[in-house]
Amino acid sequence: MLASVEFLPPNPISTSLDFEYDGIQHGFLKLPYSHDDSAWGAIMIPITVIRNGEGDTALLTGGNHGDEYEGPVSLFKLANGLTADEIRGRVIIVPAMNYPAFNAARRTSPIDGGNLNRMFPGRPDGTTTQKIADYFQRYLLPMADYVLDIHSGGKTLEFVPFAACHILPDKEQEERCRSAMEAFSAPYSMQMLEMDSRGMYDTAAEALGKIFVTTELGAEVRPRRATCISPIAACAIS
Repeated sequence: MLASVEFLPPNPISTSLDFEYDGIQHGFLKLPYSHDDSAWGAIMIPITVIRNGEGDTALLTGGNHGDEYEGPVSLFKLANGLTADEIRGRVIIVPAMNYPAFNAARRTSPIDGGNLNRMFPGRPDGTTTQKIADYFQRYLLPMADYVLDIHSGGKTLEFVPFAACHILPDKEQEERCRSAMEAFSAPYSMQMLEMDSRGMYDTAAEALGKIFVTTELGAEVRPRRATCISPIAACAIS
């Protein structure tokens, strides 16, 4: 007997950007959102795509949790400063993945209470946060070879600045993640085994075979420029 297969509808998020265009494009991921203040409203999630010929794709993300500003500060700066001549291949930058949470300075979305980093693989017909997760799961992650997701302490935690990768069943993939983590050159590095990885962006990327690196940079919504911008720029350019 064949197992039932769920056919998901297209994601409602759209963008005017051409991911195959050589050069620099700044734009938005547009998620329709009808609410009391705007019947035909939309959530506009900033995105930058920089491409220079054939090569690997790096997907750089911040704001997975909206009160962790080191990622958005660094990636908005990188998106406005990186040129196509400095790379080979493609860099996709989404500085604030959970844009409603970022705008509200909250870890979770003010719209649906969603913790984006526990929502994967998401749903195209689900809540706002599930729709964002689904777009990354089915559209952006498949394009990527390398994924860097920048986290920090937010309002409640304080960290020494470190980069991390995970202990994985596939040891070849694990070694490539470890090499990428070391290339990031954070003051500290560590390998982690998550106690509960269900629904995480990390897990979604790794399950697709991507080279995934995460970070914890800074503390209590106090971005530290010296420890968050330079390694990201170096990682993207190399």
